[in-house]
Amino acid sequence: MIRSVPTNREFSFRTHGVRHGTTMGDASAALAFNPITAGISAGVGLASAAVGAWMNSIQLSHDADTATTLIVNGLAQQLSNLDSAYLSEQAPSCADQRAALDAYDQAWLWLQSPQACGNPSYGSAGNACITDRAPGGKYPWQTYYRDPIADDPRLEGQCDTSQEVILPSVTTGTYGATGITAGGGNATTGATATASTTSTSTAAAAVSIPSTILGIPSAYVIGAGALALLALVK
Repeated sequence: MIRSVPTNREFSFRTHGVRHGTTMGDASAALAFNPITAGISAGVGLASAAVGAWMNSIQLSHDADTATTLIVNGLAQQLSNLDSAYLSEQAPSCADQRAALDAYDQAWLWLQSPQACGNPSYGSAGNACITDRAPGGKYPWQTYYRDPIADDPRLEGQCDTSQEVILPSVTTGTYGATGITAGGGNATTGATATASTTSTSTAAAAVSIPSTILGIPSAYVIGAGALALLALVK
């Protein structure tokens, strides 16, 4: 389920035996998501979760041409809904933008998986399903669905819009979102790598030790305290 948990997220390419057309393979998990506590608006949060719910619920047909058509038509509708939800936000945050981008990045990976058009049994139909929608293809999905979110002029230069880093697990058969982006930013908040570094440095500075304490060099004060503690222990 996409973004149902802000960190250490995982989603599976395994289906749940729900017939095609059912939009909520795990409705309770999708509705339990609280976008407010995650810093994401309700519209964007629910639209992002809906993409994951649809991917988890679709049951593939055994006919290659029919299956790939159902897959791309259904997923394209979900991604279109995602764009509409994000672009309709009056004042989107970096977290809103990041949630929508993560949903697209995970959907694009899913499309290439064995549970979608990457199923070897689909042969040339499966290959065309993917290549036609890759950058430079006849129907470049990144241009249609990702770029309008990533290129939002309202947040230009403020957020990390690079792709989310998603790693496969050989043992579980799932893909886990790492929480970082290819640009080193935060895949949950949308903070850039520079902003994250600045935040860490600021936090470190807040707990730094002053050079003097009551006019006495700090090293002397700390050393005297250590000796006093040692004497008490003895």
